[in-house]
Amino acid sequence: MTAFADTSWSDRIDEAIWIRERLAPFRSFIVNSVVPGGFDTYARILHPVSARPPEAHRALRWRDVAAWAGTMLRADAQFHSVALPPDRPAGQPPWEGLPEAGNMDPADAEALAEVLCSETVTPKSCWFCLWEGFGWVDSVVPERAWNGPRVNLPQRNYLLYKGPVEAAVLTSEGGRLPVTQSASLWWPNDRAWCVATEIDLPWTYIGGSLRLIERVLHDPRLEALPSAAGEPLTRVETWVRQRVEEAASELLRVGQTTIVTSAGSVEAQLDRPRLGRSGELRFRTSEMRWGSTNLGRGDDENLRAAIASCLTWQVEGLAGI
Repeated sequence: MTAFADTSWSDRIDEAIWIRERLAPFRSFIVNSVVPGGFDTYARILHPVSARPPEAHRALRWRDVAAWAGTMLRADAQFHSVALPPDRPAGQPPWEGLPEAGNMDPADAEALAEVLCSETVTPKSCWFCLWEGFGWVDSVVPERAWNGPRVNLPQRNYLLYKGPVEAAVLTSEGGRLPVTQSASLWWPNDRAWCVATEIDLPWTYIGGSLRLIERVLHDPRLEALPSAAGEPLTRVETWVRQRVEEAASELLRVGQTTIVTSAGSVEAQLDRPRLGRSGELRFRTSEMRWGSTNLGRGDDENLRAAIASCLTWQVEGLAGI
């Protein structure tokens, strides 16, 4: 019995060596850190958000969010770029939550597979990597697969499956999979293209020929933006960086601060590191109770960097109103 419909587990992990050889170091945090280099060009397929009730079943595109917010959907846009305008528009935002990281929308994955099918000479022979760290994986894959060899890539290990291109959306037999999950990496036997859905990113990268990427960018079923091998994986809007830097300075000076945005605020309190113990940064938004993170006992420069990283994460999270 296979773990997923239309695929079979494989121990031929050498089939992924070419990917490891063409990846940039993960610490570079560029596009080629997650999808292999060497392709003509690349695209980024944006994962949709959920519409608010009563249309909660409907996927909402980033362009719809941008239209409501009065922002621009630039090629380098992050979700907070479009969802956090300087001034909040009147009326209820049409979405809730954030785009799902590490998982393509099933309809998008199916549409992409349809495009990719004609851009390889081996559409019935494709390879699929499934990240081993999904909490449900060990309960739905066969014991032989779970105990078998892994595809080892920088920072990530994967189980390997083989099947036709349309098997990119993985659904376990018997309905044991708690969610429909897209493959983390997939490519055809002829290596004409490669798709990467990094577990921490709310979009999917694809590398391939100029013709293929043009088809992806202009397919009305997908929301895709052009990308390039050396582009950073993520970016923080200038206004967010500036407000976070001001807030970090205020925390270091007086021990408390508030960052106000059009979608709410982030309140923070700092307990500096003391001799023999770590510091603590406490934070909350209007949508959550107080949370906290421990801070190391480094100098002010390292302390500021840790504070800025945490506050940036909290501000960007306000986009999921």
